Amino acid sequence: MTQTASIRIVFFGRPADRLGGERALDGPEGGLSVIELRRRIAASADGGDILLDPAIRSAVDGVECGDDAWVRPGQEAAFFSIFSGG
Repeated sequence: MTQTASIRIVFFGRPADRLGGERALDGPEGGLSVIELRRRIAASADGGDILLDPAIRSAVDGVECGDDAWVRPGQEAAFFSIFSGG
């Protein structure tokens, strides 16, 4: 029996306001680029177009990265807006 692993996706800041805190994507076995992940969520989730905003940052397994980074099943991808504090 083959077990399918998911990519855990978490959202913070503005993306969380639109998409909730977390979701999972059954990823292709070899993974996909962060930009492809952004595009898939934007096309399939109500409010997902926020991920196409260049101000929204990304991270894979807790390390901030660019859109060319690769994310594989079993890893965590995060999308977040820049935070400002007072």
